[in-house]
Amino acid sequence: MKKVIALVTVVLCCSMTTLMAQGGGGQQMTPEQRNAMMKERYKGMGLNDVQSDSVIAVSNDMRALRGNMREMTEEQRTAKMKEVNEVMQKRLEKAIGADLTKKVMEAMAQQRQRPPGGGGK
Repeated sequence: MKKVIALVTVVLCCSMTTLMAQGGGGQQMTPEQRNAMMKERYKGMGLNDVQSDSVIAVSNDMRALRGNMREMTEEQRTAKMKEVNEVMQKRLEKAIGADLTKKVMEAMAQQRQRPPGGGGK
């Protein structure tokens, strides 16, 4: 019996250290926090406050336009993203001009390619 208790204790300790090492997933940002982070990112790219606000507004509108894409097939998702990106590009060009739109769209594409959570620690 003592051996079983000792074995369970060792297994439990090893499991706990593994779980603790993984860390938490972090908290999800509120919309206000996300907008503030996006505004700083766009200001760092050379956009002024009005342009940054325009990009954020368009991004938020496009987020709502995408809808729930988890229930779509891969082909449907691809078509929907293509449609949303085209609409977004047109709206951004109208709001901030073609040169800044290209810069913003490239930054968004790079952001999508990064792993969730910002990669390693």
